[in-house]
Amino acid sequence: MTSHEMLNTYETLTELTGVMLDAARQGEWDHLAELEQRCRRHVTSLMQAAPATLNESEQRARNASIRAILQNDAEIRALAEPRLNELQQRLHAIRAGRHGTQAYAAQRI
Repeated sequence: MTSHEMLNTYETLTELTGVMLDAARQGEWDHLAELEQRCRRHVTSLMQAAPATLNESEQRARNASIRAILQNDAEIRALAEPRLNELQQRLHAIRAGRHGTQAYAAQRI
């Protein structure tokens, strides 16, 4: 991967995480999950690429992108955490209800 390709990938990730943040703000969780898959592919390509030599200007641009990506990620997590907690509570309630039903059925036999 050339330095230009690397910087383009970081810029794409910055834009993608911005769209992910918008989806999280709107509560569009399915869309967020789709975007996360796209994001993961770009991250994988960066991880698999041989390190590119960046000049000082390119390093600054990459660092700015990384900071923006991390900021978006932190905001997405803050928005998603209450939703995840809600889903956990629902799953717990379903499991508790299932156990109660099974216990009742076992007593009737």
